[in-house]
Amino acid sequence: MYIKRLPLGDVEANCYIICDETTKVGAVLDVGGFSEELLKEIKEAGIEKLKYILCTHGHFDHIAGVKKFKEKYPEAKIVIGEKDAILTEDSQKNVADYFGASFEKFKPDVLVKENDEFEIGSKKFRVLETPGHSLGGVCYICDEEKFLFSGDTLFKLTVGRTDLWGGNLNELLDSVEKLMLLSDDYDVYTGHNISTTIGSERVRNRYLRKKRI
Repeated sequence: MYIKRLPLGDVEANCYIICDETTKVGAVLDVGGFSEELLKEIKEAGIEKLKYILCTHGHFDHIAGVKKFKEKYPEAKIVIGEKDAILTEDSQKNVADYFGASFEKFKPDVLVKENDEFEIGSKKFRVLETPGHSLGGVCYICDEEKFLFSGDTLFKLTVGRTDLWGGNLNELLDSVEKLMLLSDDYDVYTGHNISTTIGSERVRNRYLRKKRI
């Protein structure tokens, strides 16, 4: 599966372009800003049908470009965790106001919860609820190819912050422990900075080390 990372928006959160190279069906994940570069990268990815606009959570730096992007691809379904749906219309709860950032409201098309499944071309994905960074954060997991999009739940060597609306450290640590049920060889495409693996984080992530002590 083709995956391209493209930092976008005011704080350059990671947006991902996803394409099943067999069927040419694709999706974008966490559209934190709208740019011509994003449209160019979608074409270069070979996507012929853009099926989904996926959101790992509802903080502004991951959804600020969704409304304009949806106008370009109206057939694509906006997907977000059901407990974060309120953030798509509330610039206080999605912390755009807190950071002085611009944000255009939108309505999601699909609200997902634990164990929901969907397909991008021939590849099946499942939803794992991972609250803690936000009230309704989710990860999208492709077990066949052993990778996941973790949003701001799990980063390389650390985890997401919990001091924003809906955040809770204990819930976040529980969510990270859920991810540790995956095998070491799963690739983790994170919401900021560079990718990692479950195996690397199991050994090196300081939050997991603290919990084991």
